[in-house]
This record gives sequence, C-alpha cells and structure tokens, in this order.
Amino acid sequence: MLGGGKEEMIYTVIRIDEADYGCEEREAGAPTQALLTLVDEKGVQSRQQVEDALLYQREINEGDRIYFDADGNPAKAADGEWTKNCSSKNVDLAAFVNKMEAVKAGRKVEWKCPFCGGDVGMMEREGGRTVIGCDSCDMRIRLENH
Repeated sequence: MLGGGKEEMIYTVIRIDEADYGCEEREAGAPTQALLTLVDEKGVQSRQQVEDALLYQREINEGDRIYFDADGNPAKAADGEWTKNCSSKNVDLAAFVNKMEAVKAGRKVEWKCPFCGGDVGMMEREGGRTVIGCDSCDMRIRLENH
C-alpha cells in the first residue's frame, strides 16, 4: 500500500513448505504455519513464516506476487492495471471512471474495491499526479492532473 508516499515491497513466492517445528510439536490450538520462500524485486531471497490458512483464504500459490499488509499478513498483489482487472470482474467502467474523476476532484465518494472490498479513495496528491487506491490491498492508479 502507499502510506505516506511509500510503496510496499512486492515479492514473488518461489516455494511454499510446511513450517518445521523442530523436535517440538505445534502447540494445541495454534494455527498451522507455512514457510514461504520469497524473492523481492531486487532478486534478494528471504523466508517468511505465515499462517497456512491465510494462504488458502487469499488463494496465494507458488509463482504469485504478494506483499505484506499493515498487519504483516501476506496479500496477493494485483497486476496494477485497474481497467483490465475491473473488466475481468464485470465492473461498470463508466461508474468506475466517474468515481475516479470525483475522487481526483477532491470529493468524498462511497467506493468499495472490486478485489478485496476495502475503501477506495485518494492516497496522495503530489505535483501533477493524483494517486487513488484501496486502503486494504495494493490496487493503485496514478492519474495526471490537468
């Protein structure tokens, strides 16, 4: 997400393994963990342990691009092309463009993200650009101000 002008790091999931609990078993009631092997945009590999159920719930698989939300949980990164993604979700593009123009003009608009259900609004206005995005996922659109 863009927060204070900073973009989240996007990772590619190289591998998903069951987390190793060593010689100790998982505590009763503790969620099953998975171990993600990731590579960032600079090619640096890392590993991150996450709840296995989140991967299923968010349909995260090997090869997917992800980021970590404000709570440190993995979330699938959208490909960034709103109109293409919205067309595939049967979004009313005319209504979408009208909302986008209203937000760009500084008006408050009731707008839910078609991908995650989060609230969409103006994230930042910088120079000749306006960034509109979702407060729950990484969907962003950058518009030139005319």
